[in-house]
Amino acid sequence: MDIFGQLGINTTAAFQFVLFAIALIFLSKVVFAPYAHALDERQRRTKGGEDLALEYQNKSVELHSEYEVKTRELNSQIKAVVDTAKSQANKDYEAMVSKARTEAEKLVQDNRTKITSAVQAASADLKSQTNAVAMAITTKLLK
Repeated sequence: MDIFGQLGINTTAAFQFVLFAIALIFLSKVVFAPYAHALDERQRRTKGGEDLALEYQNKSVELHSEYEVKTRELNSQIKAVVDTAKSQANKDYEAMVSKARTEAEKLVQDNRTKITSAVQAASADLKSQTNAVAMAITTKLLK
């Protein structure tokens, strides 16, 4: 015991150690154990929530990729319908333009024929009246 005295350890240190041990036991039973139990319970519940959140996140990524695939398919279907409609409209347009050109050419040809016949009739009429006009001019000049 002399060694303890030389180190400066006396009975107060022993009482302090005993009081520390009692306080440690009391606090571990009353404070630390319920806290550790609550922490374990929280981590157990949180792990389930984390797993659930990860599962939902994976499902969301999966649904997003499925949505993109379906959107691409729908866009290709819409493009096919639009292209078909465009080609049909172009065919209809070409048919109408061709018909209009044919009708216009026919009208132009008919009008040319009418004009040619009218010019020929007028020319023949003028030729037939040339003698009468020449006679009328001659008689007026000679009078």
